[in-house]
Amino acid sequence: MILWRSRNQGNARNQGNASDLNHNIKINIWHGALQNLANSVFTPFLGIFAIKLGATNSQVALLSSLPALMSVAAMIPGASFIRRFSTKKKITAAFFLANRLFILAIACVPLFTGDTRAAVLVALVGLMNLPGAIANVSWQSLMGDIIPPKERGSVFARRNQWSGLVGFLPTLLAGKMLDLLSFPSGYQVMFLVAFCVSLIEIAIFTLIQEGDAKVESKVKEAATLVPERSQPVRERFKTEIRTVLAHKQYFRYNLCSVLFHFGWQMGWPLFTIYQVKHLGADNFWMAWFTVSQGIASFLSYRWWGRYADRVGNMRGLVFATLGMAVNPVFYVLSSKLWMIAFFNLSMGFFVAGTVLILFNSLLEVSPKEHRTKFIAYNNTLIN
Repeated sequence: MILWRSRNQGNARNQGNASDLNHNIKINIWHGALQNLANSVFTPFLGIFAIKLGATNSQVALLSSLPALMSVAAMIPGASFIRRFSTKKKITAAFFLANRLFILAIACVPLFTGDTRAAVLVALVGLMNLPGAIANVSWQSLMGDIIPPKERGSVFARRNQWSGLVGFLPTLLAGKMLDLLSFPSGYQVMFLVAFCVSLIEIAIFTLIQEGDAKVESKVKEAATLVPERSQPVRERFKTEIRTVLAHKQYFRYNLCSVLFHFGWQMGWPLFTIYQVKHLGADNFWMAWFTVSQGIASFLSYRWWGRYADRVGNMRGLVFATLGMAVNPVFYVLSSKLWMIAFFNLSMGFFVAGTVLILFNSLLEVSPKEHRTKFIAYNNTLIN
């Protein structure tokens, strides 16, 4: 009788876990779709918005580099703060909300005087990444807790695929409307729409069920906090260095990741300046660049997921990043706007593989008991 009862309890627990997993996968996909919907009417137009506000080339470059600097400042302290919570969902949602509130502030930038507007925009975009970076670390760690390793390739491929799909039409419509509406009211309307959608996105995110993952994560990460708190700062630093070096796969992954991101991020501000100032791209063309890249990503995410499952994350990552390395050459060859839109199809294909496999690889090489802080270390290094 006892044996029969324990088997029934085990079966019921497994069914409950499977039900929670399916629920979380659906919520994860919806969250990604709404997150990208909000971004699709906001992020693609920040560069041209800055230029219309009178931003210099250096200020346009700061739109990429300052958020990265803020990430460096926020990641490790933020990860240490997050690890003190027994549940990651609520604190992640709080940092998501803090990040999205900056969209409202950015919508108010045209109210400043002409000489200061571009500088205020750059400052707000940078500060926006303080809560954003912490939310990203917490979200990545939470996903590592609730999505089993064998499911990650297909789950995040589906999330990224549907995220890309919902952004196509809104991006094009936003670009066209921005060209039709007067400046700066058109941008303010789009940014308010982005903020409203982001509120729905956060509400959907809070429907995630942590379940057993919350208890497991709390026990494992809490066990690593006790010795840290009792050590002097210098000794704690040495301990962390030894811990990282002891995980050789994670250490090698970070070396490769830093080199790749250094080259990848170097060209971001140059692309925007070249598109707008030299080729004369308007908002609608900027939308087309995003959509053409998104179409290729949408069509290839599932292929990349299956490919990585078949050959392994590391081999898949070599192929994806090699393709990414060729993309700047396409910009050199592009003397017309339609050529950039065409070459963005290739960029979208390799971006899909790089983003998907980089994330899965990070979760794979980060040990469970150190996952939050190891993710923070990686995000700090690549920024």
